Amino acid sequence: MNDVAVWHVANVRAPTTVDGTITGAVWLTLHGIDFPEAGWTDLPLSVLSSAVTAYETICGGEPEAFSYVFDGPYFLYYRRTGAREPTVYIEANCDRDEDVVVSISTGEAPLEELRGTLLKAIEALYAEIKAEPYADGSVRVAAELIATLSRAGPVGSAET
Repeated sequence: MNDVAVWHVANVRAPTTVDGTITGAVWLTLHGIDFPEAGWTDLPLSVLSSAVTAYETICGGEPEAFSYVFDGPYFLYYRRTGAREPTVYIEANCDRDEDVVVSISTGEAPLEELRGTLLKAIEALYAEIKAEPYADGSVRVAAELIATLSRAGPVGSAET
């Protein structure tokens, strides 16, 4: 693994009320740059779910996809590249000014690396919330994301 793109989850705070909201730090290190920043506080399950949806879109044959950071004007753009070893170009962006998108970092990673780092981050989140009261809905979502990423075959295969 080249570790061009690494997802992180830390300081997870399980819900304390029935609303089930889980907060914590979630960020992507892309080519050595932390996006939006190291320790970014957000809704980790939402951010990671959005990234998994983008991964599935790319693996499903679409040439490009987006995922979102929910607290702040940040998003990730993905474009599939490399036919031999499927890879994805990733661009971390800020669109604070809707007329000017600023690229914070870019990198190209094998799709398998992206799948692996998403899976590790979601497994870490799942481990933090699986026994917590009020987290049932989030636990189900995290388990579904883990299952989706676990059954993904080699990128580019019919199983993906």
